[in-house]
Amino acid sequence: MNPLHLSGYGVRIKVKNMRSRSDLHIVDGGEGFRRRPDTYCFRPRQIPHDSIIIDGHSGYISLQAFHWLSRNKVPVFILNYDGSLISSVLPPMPVKADLRAAQIYASNDVRKRFTIAHAIVKAKIQRSLDVLRWLHDRCDIHDKISKTEKEAIALSKARTIGDLRMVEGRVAQRYWEAFQSVIPECFDFRGRLIRSGRANAASDPINLTLNYAYSVLEGECRQAINTIGLEPSVGFLHEFSGSQTKQSLVYDLQEPYRWLADVSVIEAFDSGILDLPDFYFTGDDYEYHFDVEARRRLIDRLRGKFSSGIRYNGRVLKWGTVIEQKTMELARYLIGRCGLLDFSEPSPELERPDSVELRRRILTVSQSEARALGLAKSTLHYLRRKAESNRAFKLTEKTVEKLRRYTRVACDSA
Repeated sequence: MNPLHLSGYGVRIKVKNMRSRSDLHIVDGGEGFRRRPDTYCFRPRQIPHDSIIIDGHSGYISLQAFHWLSRNKVPVFILNYDGSLISSVLPPMPVKADLRAAQIYASNDVRKRFTIAHAIVKAKIQRSLDVLRWLHDRCDIHDKISKTEKEAIALSKARTIGDLRMVEGRVAQRYWEAFQSVIPECFDFRGRLIRSGRANAASDPINLTLNYAYSVLEGECRQAINTIGLEPSVGFLHEFSGSQTKQSLVYDLQEPYRWLADVSVIEAFDSGILDLPDFYFTGDDYEYHFDVEARRRLIDRLRGKFSSGIRYNGRVLKWGTVIEQKTMELARYLIGRCGLLDFSEPSPELERPDSVELRRRILTVSQSEARALGLAKSTLHYLRRKAESNRAFKLTEKTVEKLRRYTRVACDSA
Protein backbone atom coordinates (compact mmCIF):
# COMPACT_ATOMS: atom_id res chain seq x y z
CA MET A 1 0.00 0.00 0.00
CA ASN A 2 1.55 3.24 -1.16
CA PRO A 3 -1.10 5.89 -1.94
CA LEU A 4 -0.41 9.41 -3.15
CA HIS A 5 -2.43 11.78 -0.94
CA LEU A 6 -3.74 15.01 -2.48
CA SER A 7 -5.66 17.62 -0.53
CA GLY A 8 -6.81 21.23 -0.46
CA TYR A 9 -8.09 23.53 -3.18
CA GLY A 10 -7.01 23.41 -6.82
CA VAL A 11 -5.87 19.79 -7.20
CA ARG A 12 -4.97 19.25 -10.88
CA ILE A 13 -4.17 16.00 -12.67
CA LYS A 14 -3.44 15.94 -16.40
CA VAL A 15 -1.14 14.42 -19.02
CA LYS A 16 1.63 16.60 -20.48
CA ASN A 17 3.77 16.11 -23.58
CA MET A 18 1.42 13.37 -24.73
CA ARG A 19 3.17 12.71 -28.06
CA SER A 20 6.76 12.63 -26.77
CA ARG A 21 6.63 11.51 -23.13
CA SER A 22 3.01 11.20 -21.89
CA ASP A 23 3.91 12.30 -18.37
CA LEU A 24 1.23 12.35 -15.68
CA HIS A 25 1.47 15.83 -14.18
CA ILE A 26 -0.06 16.36 -10.73
CA VAL A 27 -0.38 19.59 -8.75
CA ASP A 28 -1.41 19.23 -5.12
CA GLY A 29 -4.05 21.51 -3.64
CA GLY A 30 -3.38 24.68 -1.70
CA GLU A 31 -4.39 25.00 1.93
CA GLY A 32 -3.93 28.34 3.67
CA PHE A 33 -0.25 28.70 4.43
CA ARG A 34 0.83 26.34 1.63
CA ARG A 35 1.45 28.91 -1.12
CA ARG A 36 3.51 26.57 -3.29
CA PRO A 37 1.74 23.24 -3.60
CA ASP A 38 3.79 20.15 -4.31
CA THR A 39 4.00 18.96 -7.90
CA TYR A 40 4.63 15.44 -9.22
CA CYS A 41 5.53 14.07 -12.63
CA PHE A 42 5.41 10.36 -13.52
CA ARG A 43 6.35 8.47 -16.67
CA PRO A 44 4.08 5.65 -17.91
CA ARG A 45 4.60 2.39 -15.97
CA GLN A 46 6.97 4.18 -13.58
CA ILE A 47 4.56 5.61 -11.00
CA PRO A 48 5.59 4.35 -7.53
CA HIS A 49 2.11 4.78 -6.03
CA ASP A 50 -0.58 2.10 -6.21
CA SER A 51 -3.50 4.51 -5.71
CA ILE A 52 -4.39 8.20 -5.43
CA ILE A 53 -6.45 9.52 -2.51
CA ILE A 54 -8.02 12.96 -2.97
CA ASP A 55 -9.82 14.81 -0.20
CA GLY A 56 -9.66 18.24 -1.82
CA HIS A 57 -12.70 20.37 -2.52
CA SER A 58 -11.89 21.77 -5.95
CA GLY A 59 -9.80 20.96 -8.98
CA TYR A 60 -9.98 18.71 -12.00
CA ILE A 61 -8.78 15.48 -13.60
CA SER A 62 -8.56 15.45 -17.39
CA LEU A 63 -10.04 12.63 -19.47
CA GLN A 64 -6.56 11.79 -20.73
CA ALA A 65 -5.40 11.50 -17.09
CA PHE A 66 -8.21 9.02 -16.39
CA HIS A 67 -7.04 7.04 -19.42
CA TRP A 68 -3.41 7.16 -18.23
CA LEU A 69 -4.32 6.03 -14.71
CA SER A 70 -6.55 3.26 -16.00
CA ARG A 71 -3.88 1.85 -18.29
CA ASN A 72 -1.34 2.00 -15.46
CA LYS A 73 -3.84 0.33 -13.07
CA VAL A 74 -3.87 3.17 -10.53
CA PRO A 75 -7.29 3.68 -8.89
CA VAL A 76 -8.49 7.08 -7.64
CA PHE A 77 -10.44 7.44 -4.39
CA ILE A 78 -12.22 10.66 -3.47
CA LEU A 79 -13.01 11.32 0.19
CA ASN A 80 -15.45 13.71 1.82
CA TYR A 81 -14.33 16.13 4.54
CA ASP A 82 -15.64 13.71 7.20
CA GLY A 83 -13.45 10.91 5.92
CA SER A 84 -16.17 8.95 4.13
CA LEU A 85 -15.53 7.63 0.63
CA ILE A 86 -17.54 9.59 -1.95
CA SER A 87 -16.41 7.95 -5.15
CA SER A 88 -13.81 5.67 -6.67
CA VAL A 89 -12.47 5.28 -10.19
CA LEU A 90 -11.04 1.80 -10.70
CA PRO A 91 -9.19 0.20 -13.62
CA PRO A 92 -11.30 -2.12 -15.82
CA MET A 93 -11.97 -5.40 -14.05
CA PRO A 94 -11.55 -8.76 -15.75
CA VAL A 95 -14.75 -10.20 -17.18
CA LYS A 96 -15.29 -13.57 -15.49
CA ALA A 97 -18.85 -14.66 -16.20
CA ASP A 98 -18.48 -18.03 -14.45
CA LEU A 99 -17.18 -16.40 -11.26
CA ARG A 100 -19.94 -13.81 -11.11
CA ALA A 101 -22.59 -16.42 -11.83
CA ALA A 102 -21.21 -18.56 -8.99
CA GLN A 103 -21.20 -15.52 -6.70
CA ILE A 104 -24.85 -14.74 -7.41
CA TYR A 105 -25.78 -18.41 -7.01
CA ALA A 106 -24.00 -18.56 -3.61
CA SER A 107 -25.76 -15.40 -2.43
CA ASN A 108 -29.10 -17.12 -3.09
CA ASP A 109 -28.04 -20.46 -1.60
CA VAL A 110 -28.94 -20.33 2.12
CA ARG A 111 -26.30 -22.80 3.28
CA LYS A 112 -23.45 -21.47 1.17
CA ARG A 113 -24.22 -17.87 2.02
CA PHE A 114 -24.33 -18.71 5.72
CA THR A 115 -20.96 -20.50 5.49
CA ILE A 116 -19.28 -17.47 3.91
CA ALA A 117 -20.92 -14.99 6.29
CA HIS A 118 -19.97 -17.16 9.29
CA ALA A 119 -16.31 -17.17 8.19
CA ILE A 120 -16.38 -13.36 7.94
CA VAL A 121 -17.98 -12.81 11.36
CA LYS A 122 -15.75 -15.39 13.03
CA ALA A 123 -12.63 -13.63 11.73
CA LYS A 124 -13.89 -10.19 12.74
CA ILE A 125 -14.65 -11.36 16.28
CA GLN A 126 -11.24 -13.02 16.63
CA ARG A 127 -9.48 -9.87 15.47
CA SER A 128 -11.59 -7.72 17.82
CA LEU A 129 -10.52 -9.88 20.76
CA ASP A 130 -6.90 -9.68 19.58
CA VAL A 131 -7.09 -5.87 19.63
CA LEU A 132 -8.67 -5.82 23.11
CA ARG A 133 -5.94 -8.13 24.48
CA TRP A 134 -3.36 -5.87 22.89
CA LEU A 135 -4.97 -2.87 24.61
CA HIS A 136 -4.99 -4.82 27.88
CA ASP A 137 -1.18 -4.69 27.87
CA ARG A 138 -1.48 -0.97 28.64
CA CYS A 139 -4.87 -0.62 30.33
CA ASP A 140 -6.78 -2.86 32.70
CA ILE A 141 -9.83 -3.87 30.65
CA HIS A 142 -10.03 -7.47 31.81
CA ASP A 143 -13.74 -7.22 32.70
CA LYS A 144 -14.59 -5.74 29.30
CA ILE A 145 -12.67 -8.48 27.51
CA SER A 146 -14.59 -11.10 29.52
CA LYS A 147 -17.91 -9.53 28.51
CA THR A 148 -16.85 -9.48 24.86
CA GLU A 149 -15.80 -13.14 25.03
CA LYS A 150 -19.18 -14.10 26.55
CA GLU A 151 -21.00 -12.41 23.67
CA ALA A 152 -18.71 -14.17 21.18
CA ILE A 153 -19.68 -17.62 22.53
CA ALA A 154 -23.11 -17.20 20.92
CA LEU A 155 -21.49 -17.48 17.47
CA SER A 156 -21.42 -21.28 17.82
CA LYS A 157 -25.22 -21.27 18.20
CA ALA A 158 -25.94 -19.05 15.19
CA ARG A 159 -27.98 -20.77 12.49
CA THR A 160 -29.08 -17.93 10.22
CA ILE A 161 -27.63 -14.72 8.75
CA GLY A 162 -29.82 -12.80 11.21
CA ASP A 163 -28.24 -14.70 14.11
CA LEU A 164 -24.77 -13.85 12.80
CA ARG A 165 -25.61 -10.16 12.56
CA MET A 166 -27.02 -10.20 16.09
CA VAL A 167 -23.87 -11.80 17.52
CA GLU A 168 -21.62 -9.48 15.51
CA GLY A 169 -23.59 -6.45 16.73
CA ARG A 170 -23.41 -7.43 20.39
CA VAL A 171 -19.69 -8.17 20.20
CA ALA A 172 -19.16 -4.82 18.44
CA GLN A 173 -21.05 -3.03 21.21
CA ARG A 174 -18.79 -4.56 23.87
CA TYR A 175 -15.74 -3.92 21.72
CA TRP A 176 -16.46 -0.20 21.36
CA GLU A 177 -17.20 0.10 25.08
CA ALA A 178 -13.72 -1.28 25.77
CA PHE A 179 -12.20 0.87 23.01
CA GLN A 180 -13.83 3.96 24.49
CA SER A 181 -12.44 3.22 27.95
CA VAL A 182 -8.82 3.56 26.78
CA ILE A 183 -9.35 6.88 24.94
CA PRO A 184 -8.51 10.01 27.01
CA GLU A 185 -11.55 12.06 28.04
CA CYS A 186 -10.28 15.15 26.19
CA PHE A 187 -11.18 13.54 22.84
CA ASP A 188 -14.84 13.13 23.87
CA PHE A 189 -15.17 9.75 22.16
CA ARG A 190 -18.52 8.10 22.94
CA GLY A 191 -18.48 5.21 20.50
CA ARG A 192 -19.33 4.76 16.82
CA LEU A 193 -23.03 5.69 17.05
CA ILE A 194 -24.42 9.13 17.77
CA ARG A 195 -27.85 9.92 19.19
CA SER A 196 -29.60 9.69 15.82
CA GLY A 197 -28.24 6.16 15.39
CA ARG A 198 -26.15 7.17 12.37
CA ALA A 199 -22.71 5.62 12.41
CA ASN A 200 -19.46 7.16 11.17
CA ALA A 201 -20.26 10.74 12.23
CA ALA A 202 -17.24 13.02 12.54
CA SER A 203 -18.54 14.25 15.89
CA ASP A 204 -15.15 13.91 17.62
CA PRO A 205 -11.49 13.53 16.57
CA ILE A 206 -11.41 9.75 17.10
CA ASN A 207 -14.47 9.07 14.94
CA LEU A 208 -13.16 11.35 12.20
CA THR A 209 -9.81 9.55 12.20
CA LEU A 210 -11.50 6.15 12.17
CA ASN A 211 -13.56 7.31 9.17
CA TYR A 212 -10.39 8.14 7.23
CA ALA A 213 -8.74 4.87 8.20
CA TYR A 214 -11.80 2.83 7.20
CA SER A 215 -12.03 4.67 3.88
CA VAL A 216 -8.42 3.73 3.11
CA LEU A 217 -9.27 0.11 4.01
CA GLU A 218 -12.39 0.30 1.83
CA GLY A 219 -10.24 1.44 -1.07
CA GLU A 220 -7.94 -1.56 -0.60
CA CYS A 221 -10.93 -3.92 -0.56
CA ARG A 222 -12.50 -2.33 -3.64
CA GLN A 223 -9.19 -2.66 -5.45
CA ALA A 224 -8.86 -6.35 -4.49
CA ILE A 225 -12.43 -7.13 -5.61
CA ASN A 226 -11.86 -5.27 -8.86
CA THR A 227 -8.59 -7.13 -9.52
CA ILE A 228 -10.12 -10.57 -8.95
CA GLY A 229 -13.27 -9.85 -10.96
CA LEU A 230 -15.97 -10.29 -8.31
CA GLU A 231 -19.18 -8.26 -8.28
CA PRO A 232 -18.87 -5.66 -5.47
CA SER A 233 -22.64 -5.29 -5.01
CA VAL A 234 -23.33 -8.96 -4.23
CA GLY A 235 -22.37 -9.74 -0.65
CA PHE A 236 -23.12 -12.43 1.91
CA LEU A 237 -23.20 -10.86 5.38
CA HIS A 238 -24.44 -7.44 4.27
CA GLU A 239 -27.63 -7.13 2.26
CA PHE A 240 -27.46 -5.76 -1.29
CA SER A 241 -31.02 -4.48 -1.47
CA GLY A 242 -33.40 -2.31 0.50
CA SER A 243 -31.83 0.13 2.94
CA GLN A 244 -28.43 -1.60 3.03
CA THR A 245 -25.32 -0.57 1.12
CA LYS A 246 -25.11 -1.33 -2.59
CA GLN A 247 -21.44 -2.31 -2.25
CA SER A 248 -22.12 -5.12 0.18
CA LEU A 249 -19.17 -7.36 -0.78
CA VAL A 250 -16.80 -4.45 -0.12
CA TYR A 251 -18.19 -4.15 3.40
CA ASP A 252 -18.06 -7.93 3.85
CA LEU A 253 -14.38 -7.99 2.97
CA GLN A 254 -13.61 -5.06 5.26
CA GLU A 255 -14.85 -6.77 8.41
CA PRO A 256 -11.91 -9.15 9.08
CA TYR A 257 -9.41 -6.30 8.52
CA ARG A 258 -10.96 -3.37 10.39
CA TRP A 259 -8.45 -4.08 13.15
CA LEU A 260 -5.73 -2.63 10.88
CA ALA A 261 -7.49 0.74 11.01
CA ASP A 262 -8.33 0.50 14.73
CA VAL A 263 -4.76 -0.30 15.78
CA SER A 264 -3.34 2.40 13.50
CA VAL A 265 -5.64 5.03 15.02
CA ILE A 266 -4.79 4.02 18.59
CA GLU A 267 -1.06 4.10 17.78
CA ALA A 268 -1.37 7.49 16.08
CA PHE A 269 -2.94 9.14 19.13
CA ASP A 270 -0.94 7.13 21.65
CA SER A 271 2.38 8.19 20.12
CA GLY A 272 1.44 11.84 19.60
CA ILE A 273 1.42 11.63 15.80
CA LEU A 274 -2.13 13.01 16.09
CA ASP A 275 -3.31 15.23 18.92
CA LEU A 276 -6.19 17.52 19.80
CA PRO A 277 -4.69 20.70 18.19
CA ASP A 278 -4.77 18.94 14.79
CA PHE A 279 -8.61 19.05 14.78
CA TYR A 280 -11.04 21.92 14.39
CA PHE A 281 -14.64 22.85 13.65
CA THR A 282 -15.54 24.88 10.57
CA GLY A 283 -18.75 26.21 9.04
CA ASP A 284 -22.08 25.27 10.57
CA ASP A 285 -21.98 21.46 10.27
CA TYR A 286 -20.64 20.95 13.83
CA GLU A 287 -18.43 18.09 12.70
CA TYR A 288 -14.68 17.91 13.03
CA HIS A 289 -12.06 18.43 10.33
CA PHE A 290 -8.33 18.00 10.65
CA ASP A 291 -5.22 19.55 9.13
CA VAL A 292 -3.70 18.38 5.86
CA GLU A 293 -0.39 17.48 7.47
CA ALA A 294 -2.21 15.49 10.16
CA ARG A 295 -4.07 13.54 7.48
CA ARG A 296 -0.77 12.76 5.79
CA ARG A 297 0.75 11.55 9.04
CA LEU A 298 -2.24 9.27 9.49
CA ILE A 299 -1.88 7.87 5.97
CA ASP A 300 1.83 7.28 6.62
CA ARG A 301 0.89 5.32 9.74
CA LEU A 302 -1.65 3.29 7.76
CA ARG A 303 0.90 2.68 5.02
CA GLY A 304 3.29 1.24 7.59
CA LYS A 305 0.60 -1.00 9.07
CA PHE A 306 -0.65 -2.33 5.71
CA SER A 307 2.94 -2.87 4.55
CA SER A 308 4.00 -4.81 7.64
CA GLY A 309 4.81 -8.46 6.95
CA ILE A 310 3.10 -11.61 8.18
CA ARG A 311 3.93 -15.25 7.41
CA TYR A 312 1.19 -17.06 5.51
CA ASN A 313 1.37 -20.34 3.57
CA GLY A 314 5.16 -20.42 3.75
CA ARG A 315 5.58 -16.85 2.48
CA VAL A 316 5.91 -13.44 4.12
CA LEU A 317 3.11 -11.23 2.79
CA LYS A 318 2.13 -7.63 3.43
CA TRP A 319 -1.34 -7.17 4.88
CA GLY A 320 -2.44 -5.38 1.71
CA THR A 321 -1.42 -8.49 -0.23
CA VAL A 322 -3.22 -10.71 2.30
CA ILE A 323 -6.50 -8.91 1.53
CA GLU A 324 -6.08 -9.64 -2.18
CA GLN A 325 -5.04 -13.23 -1.43
CA LYS A 326 -8.15 -13.79 0.70
CA THR A 327 -10.33 -12.28 -2.02
CA MET A 328 -8.79 -14.79 -4.43
CA GLU A 329 -9.51 -17.63 -1.97
CA LEU A 330 -13.14 -16.49 -1.79
CA ALA A 331 -13.34 -16.60 -5.59
CA ARG A 332 -11.85 -20.10 -5.65
CA TYR A 333 -14.36 -21.23 -3.02
CA LEU A 334 -17.26 -19.83 -5.02
CA ILE A 335 -16.34 -21.73 -8.18
CA GLY A 336 -15.60 -24.93 -6.25
CA ARG A 337 -11.81 -25.03 -6.53
CA CYS A 338 -11.34 -25.20 -2.74
CA GLY A 339 -13.62 -26.65 -0.10
CA LEU A 340 -12.66 -24.51 2.88
CA LEU A 341 -12.90 -20.78 3.52
CA ASP A 342 -11.06 -19.17 6.42
CA PHE A 343 -10.61 -15.42 6.93
CA SER A 344 -9.11 -15.93 10.40
CA GLU A 345 -5.66 -16.78 9.09
CA PRO A 346 -3.12 -15.35 9.09
CA SER A 347 -3.37 -14.11 12.64
CA PRO A 348 -1.62 -10.79 13.43
CA GLU A 349 1.24 -10.59 15.92
CA LEU A 350 0.13 -7.67 18.09
CA GLU A 351 2.67 -6.73 20.73
CA ARG A 352 3.14 -3.56 22.71
CA PRO A 353 6.73 -2.50 23.33
CA ASP A 354 5.50 -0.27 26.18
CA SER A 355 3.35 -2.68 28.18
CA VAL A 356 2.50 -2.15 31.85
CA GLU A 357 4.92 -4.93 32.80
CA LEU A 358 7.79 -3.39 30.84
CA ARG A 359 7.15 0.05 32.36
CA ARG A 360 7.18 -1.54 35.81
CA ARG A 361 10.53 -3.17 35.09
CA ILE A 362 12.03 0.14 34.00
CA LEU A 363 10.78 2.01 37.07
CA THR A 364 11.93 -0.62 39.58
CA VAL A 365 15.45 -1.30 38.30
CA SER A 366 18.11 0.49 40.37
CA GLN A 367 21.14 2.28 38.96
CA SER A 368 23.51 -0.44 40.16
CA GLU A 369 21.32 -3.14 38.60
CA ALA A 370 21.09 -1.15 35.37
CA ARG A 371 24.88 -0.79 35.31
CA ALA A 372 25.25 -4.55 35.76
CA LEU A 373 22.88 -5.06 32.80
CA GLY A 374 24.92 -2.72 30.62
CA LEU A 375 22.48 0.24 30.74
CA ALA A 376 24.16 3.63 31.07
CA LYS A 377 22.93 6.14 33.65
CA SER A 378 21.69 8.51 30.92
CA THR A 379 19.87 5.61 29.21
CA LEU A 380 18.13 4.66 32.46
CA HIS A 381 17.08 8.28 33.01
CA TYR A 382 15.66 8.41 29.46
CA LEU A 383 13.82 5.12 29.93
CA ARG A 384 12.29 6.25 33.22
CA ARG A 385 11.00 9.45 31.66
CA LYS A 386 9.36 7.43 28.91
CA ALA A 387 7.91 4.90 31.36
CA GLU A 388 6.37 7.64 33.51
CA SER A 389 4.66 9.34 30.56
CA ASN A 390 1.36 8.35 28.98
CA ARG A 391 2.85 8.35 25.49
CA ALA A 392 3.75 5.18 23.63
CA PHE A 393 7.44 4.46 23.10
CA LYS A 394 9.62 1.86 21.46
CA LEU A 395 12.80 0.19 22.65
CA THR A 396 15.50 -1.66 20.78
CA GLU A 397 15.47 -5.44 21.01
CA LYS A 398 18.77 -5.27 22.90
CA THR A 399 17.31 -3.02 25.61
CA VAL A 400 14.19 -5.18 25.96
CA GLU A 401 16.34 -8.29 26.36
CA LYS A 402 18.41 -6.58 29.08
CA LEU A 403 15.25 -5.68 30.99
CA ARG A 404 13.98 -9.23 30.67
CA ARG A 405 17.31 -10.47 32.03
CA TYR A 406 16.80 -8.16 35.02
CA THR A 407 13.41 -9.80 35.68
CA ARG A 408 14.91 -13.30 35.50
CA VAL A 409 17.69 -12.33 37.93
CA ALA A 410 15.15 -10.83 40.35
CA CYS A 411 13.05 -14.00 40.25
CA ASP A 412 16.09 -16.23 40.85
CA SER A 413 17.10 -14.11 43.85
CA ALA A 414 13.60 -14.41 45.29
